[in-house]
Amino acid sequence: MILFSQNITKMKKSIVVYIHIIFWGLIIAYYLLFPLAFKYVTENLSSKEQSKVFAYSYFIFPLYFYIGYFGVMKLINRKGFLFWAISFVILSYLTLFFISKKAFAYGIAPLSSIFLWIIIGCLFRFFIDWFQKRNNILLLEKENAESKLALLRTQINPHFLFNTLHNIDTLIRDYPDKASISIIKLSDIMRYMLQDSKLEKVSIEKELEYIENYLSLERLRIKNEKFLNFTISGKYQGKQIASMLFIPFIENAFKHSVDSEIENGIVISFIFEKDILTFICENMFYELAVDNDKLHGIGLETVKKRLNILYPHKHKLNIVSNNSIFKVKLDLVLNDN
Repeated sequence: MILFSQNITKMKKSIVVYIHIIFWGLIIAYYLLFPLAFKYVTENLSSKEQSKVFAYSYFIFPLYFYIGYFGVMKLINRKGFLFWAISFVILSYLTLFFISKKAFAYGIAPLSSIFLWIIIGCLFRFFIDWFQKRNNILLLEKENAESKLALLRTQINPHFLFNTLHNIDTLIRDYPDKASISIIKLSDIMRYMLQDSKLEKVSIEKELEYIENYLSLERLRIKNEKFLNFTISGKYQGKQIASMLFIPFIENAFKHSVDSEIENGIVISFIFEKDILTFICENMFYELAVDNDKLHGIGLETVKKRLNILYPHKHKLNIVSNNSIFKVKLDLVLNDN
């Protein structure tokens, strides 16, 4: 099963076009200039001089490369640099030509390779700089996602907290045992959010326990037992996962779900099959209520960024909103390879 990350950094099309033009321009220039340079050298230099000139040409190729690598890329954006650089090369060769044919022959021997190796150095530096900038962008995105996650860890949905405390309060007199269990589950949720979730990865057992505690507290306010359909299937023991990946989807389902009197108003399932986890969260919702909610989707965007950073090419996220049904399906590769 091949899973692709949806977020791929792309190079600008114009840059790609320029690279193709430069590459083929160099190839054409090489095949045009080299025969002319070789012919001029053989006509004006002896065999011994030809051996010397071609020998020194090979030794100065690295010089051209590092001129392009260190110098040209820093200066190329300066106004008029290209004009003055070409002018300097032309004037240099004109000077050698007027000095003597032999001096010009010594100078023209490496001509076909000067621009080739300078451009190779430039392209080498360009790709190194491009990859460094790309990595810096990814690092900034990761830090941004982690900072948002840290903020989420320190915050508990106030509606969920108030509703839970209210529900526990109503249980204290008539069902003290249930109230006590609910308080323990609420404390476990807070402990997980503030402590365990700081780890890079947690066991799936802990993540599922956190979700089950959350759902059990949500059930306190739901009179209809058939409103929520929650299932876990397959073997997951011994596997690990990034913490709090699923709770934003689940919170979103409860926040925007319809009247709890219906059956299967929210359907949540975890399906484990070998190294693949399939998470499904589906709820019915009122479209008008979601449209009026300006904060809708902030937590979901954070999850998307985390998935792209933590599980590149190892996840497939599909979100569909149609006919008052909001469905999230996430396929996730759990191995650490």
